[in-house]
Amino acid sequence: MNRALESIIKDDIERCKKLTTVAGSVELFQALASKYNGYFPGFYDEIIVEGSLTPDGERDYRPEVHAVQEKLELAILAEHEKDPIYDFRKMLKDDIDKLETVCNADSGNEIEKQNLYTAITARYHSYIPQLGSGLYGYNSRIEFYEEVSGESLNYNLKKLYHKLCTFDALGCPGLNAVAEKSPSTVVTITNTNQNTNTVAVSFENAREAVNAMTSLPDEEIQDIQAKIDEIEEIVKSKDSKSKKWSKAKEIIKWIADKGVDVGIALLPLVLQIG
Repeated sequence: MNRALESIIKDDIERCKKLTTVAGSVELFQALASKYNGYFPGFYDEIIVEGSLTPDGERDYRPEVHAVQEKLELAILAEHEKDPIYDFRKMLKDDIDKLETVCNADSGNEIEKQNLYTAITARYHSYIPQLGSGLYGYNSRIEFYEEVSGESLNYNLKKLYHKLCTFDALGCPGLNAVAEKSPSTVVTITNTNQNTNTVAVSFENAREAVNAMTSLPDEEIQDIQAKIDEIEEIVKSKDSKSKKWSKAKEIIKWIADKGVDVGIALLPLVLQIG
């Protein structure tokens, strides 16, 4: 999923969230179902379509629109789980937007510009080759960025903007190798025939991963563990797949509101429903 498609999906998620009345629900559901059914195989098939009749004789497709919203949110979470540098890409995009805003402004707060310059150079120096090359105040011998101001600062910010844009356009070369050194919730094994198979993380693995999240308070860890129990119960039930997804709706929404680590730990479990 490229950045343009993700942006479109997020816009459509917002359209779903803004739908609060019956009016327009049929049209929105039909438009989104048609748009994504071709891109995501079986997208429409797993949505329970009823279009209940209101007392005024209108068809209410808000539940179906909300189902579309949840499937789109899950699609983004799934993409997040597949891409080991998803968070880096998002951070990079946000910083590119900040630099673009500053570079296009006729004037700006000098201190804010300096803070942005310091943050960008510190954040990406280790990942983008030759980041400091051509910048005023950069000492390549000791790899140190001296404080700059005025036109020199403006020049450096524009150079950084173009460097980050190029790095992004090239697909963040070299970053996947760095990400591979970090622990993952998906276990990769190689058999004697050198074929690589991906094994979905087990519920027990997920529980251990959550317990290892030392930055979270005990109460939140207990809440997450409870959600894992709920997901396991749904996955192991004998209900139809559509009914399982229906039961998982609120859990998916809950995961979407949590941090990255929680999403990565729980998303593979939810995907076992399908």
